[in-house]
Amino acid sequence: MGYTNLNDTRVLRAGSCDAWWRTMSPLVQQGSEAVFRRIMGLSRRPDRKPGFDDVPHFGAAVRVPGLEHGTLVNAAPLKVLGARGEPNPASSYRFEYITGDSAGRAITATGAVLFSARPWTTGPRPAIAMAPSTQGVAQHCDPSHTCAIGLNAFYDKPFDAIIAYELPVILWFLAHGLDVVFIDYPRDPATGVQYYCNSIAAAKSLLDAVLASRQLGLSPEAPLGLWGFSQGGGATGWAAQVQDYAPDVRPKAAVVGAPPVDLFRVLDTVDGGLLTGVIAYAIAGLAVNSSEMFEEIMSVLNERGVSDVLKNITSCAGGSLLASGYSSSRGWTHQGTPLADILDDLPLVVAEFGKQKLGRVAPEIPVLLWGSKNDDVIPIDPIRELRDRWADKGTPLTWHESQAPRVPGRTGLNHFGPYFRNLEKYSGWLIDHLV
Repeated sequence: MGYTNLNDTRVLRAGSCDAWWRTMSPLVQQGSEAVFRRIMGLSRRPDRKPGFDDVPHFGAAVRVPGLEHGTLVNAAPLKVLGARGEPNPASSYRFEYITGDSAGRAITATGAVLFSARPWTTGPRPAIAMAPSTQGVAQHCDPSHTCAIGLNAFYDKPFDAIIAYELPVILWFLAHGLDVVFIDYPRDPATGVQYYCNSIAAAKSLLDAVLASRQLGLSPEAPLGLWGFSQGGGATGWAAQVQDYAPDVRPKAAVVGAPPVDLFRVLDTVDGGLLTGVIAYAIAGLAVNSSEMFEEIMSVLNERGVSDVLKNITSCAGGSLLASGYSSSRGWTHQGTPLADILDDLPLVVAEFGKQKLGRVAPEIPVLLWGSKNDDVIPIDPIRELRDRWADKGTPLTWHESQAPRVPGRTGLNHFGPYFRNLEKYSGWLIDHLV
């Protein structure tokens, strides 16, 4: 069937300058004020424990057998930086809702919804369902927690840092008058570990979050767009594929950015670079799938490997850079072999990664799929293969491949740079499909 290439010409869209001002001006002002107040002792510093003043806390994830997915459990107002008043006001809530774990069993999870207060006069106000990119897997890194904090460093050992780098994207959509729902990703109730690398569970939790947000005022008639990058790209890709999971949630289009199509290739690509800690997130996320997979994975880790995994899964991305940046997973294994090579020989892991691979089902909605030629986190070749599989199966597909030059050092700049550089282009495509 083929695909359409996204126009690579940079065009200033009508209202872009105003949208950028509405996005960044209050974020810089409110974020700077929050940091200043903490430094001066005028407000309490966030800590690693849940329950920071500006962030409602609902407790750890629990199993709730028999409850329907998408049910709202708890909600409370949330003070999102950059959306606390003019020029980008919103009514914001953190909420707890019912979704499923890796086996589909009902559990609680958290997310947030922002209702734009900007005027909207052209039909139902559109909404964005967003799966954020990786910010770390500890609970204090959850996007619905960090969006009220912005930036914060933890100087007690182990050093850690909150960097809410998806917040400008959330506020960008809000500045266009759209409502935004985003998730924190589901966690194993027994351990509190995030089901990292489980894009299927993440996709279902995103659709369930939309259902829960409707119980807080999100219109069922709102034209809905899916948005995700990196970890979130895997989630939105699967959400576009599993439309029969939540028949009442019918997205009109999806942006699937740099999805981790081949998880073995991703782990091999990041190993030894600044983002080596992502491997620890993946190991922990796999291990909590089942006791059998836990035993399979733990059998290959040495004492240092177990210790480094634990350091990373209790940190945000900023802490992981210091904990494991530019180290090799060779030092984590009994054999002295990189973990990606060893995991490729573990049957349960191979089966799980195979199950998570995108492309067996063709989304029926329009999809903008994009990747970066020189991405130093998510390799481009598997994304090109996904492009061809979806296009051959009939997905109305638009494709864009960033040609940004390679930045040496394996810093992740070739991963994150194209995302923010092309934000206006990719979001414009999605908004055009909603209005």
